Amino acid sequence: MFFWLLFYLFFFLVSVCLGYKKGHLLAGILLGYVLGPVGAILMYLSKDKRHVECPNCQQMILRDSYICPKCKCKVRVSAV
Repeated sequence: MFFWLLFYLFFFLVSVCLGYKKGHLLAGILLGYVLGPVGAILMYLSKDKRHVECPNCQQMILRDSYICPKCKCKVRVSAV
C-alpha cells in the first residue's frame, strides 16, 4: 500500500513540475492528481507555451523575447 502511494505521489510531482515548466501549471496539477502516471505522460507530450523557436537559428527562446540571445537577430513579435 505504501509503495503505491509513493508511486502515485512521484508521478503527481513529475506532472506538476512539467506543467510548471511548460506554462500549464493548473493542467499539470489536475492531470497529475486525477491520472497519475498517465497525466505525467500527457504533460510531457503537451506543447510548451513559454518558448518559441527562433526563425533564424531554431533555438528555443522565451515568447516575450525581442532579440534572440544566440544569433542576436530581432524576433518577430507574435500575438498570443
